[in-house]
Amino acid sequence: MLDGEEHANAVLAEILLSRKIGAAHVKLVGDLISVTAQLDLAARSRRPGLTLDGIVDYDERVGPLEEAYRAAWRAVEAAPDRERRVPELDRLAGALKAAVEGVADFARQRGVEVGLYRFGDPER
Repeated sequence: MLDGEEHANAVLAEILLSRKIGAAHVKLVGDLISVTAQLDLAARSRRPGLTLDGIVDYDERVGPLEEAYRAAWRAVEAAPDRERRVPELDRLAGALKAAVEGVADFARQRGVEVGLYRFGDPER
């Protein structure tokens, strides 16, 4: 980015491009990108529930969830071998799922109906 700040989806892109992850992780990243994009589209159309205060609230509520999946990803990257990576991959999946649910809940509480495709559900 121009100001040297990392793009919001940079970590998600790293996850997608990694050979260390499984299909469930790819699906969860897809879920997260989808719900975030749906919320972003609603915000750009200036929905009443998405005011400046809503943006601050978003950062407070979703920011920790984003940091959790970033930290989980760093742990996956730092794992020295496959055996130690497995629990970190489980943690990453949980963190991604929590982020998906957090963004979707935030959107719904502001009157934005987001479609969850449930790419990350094992039944699909």
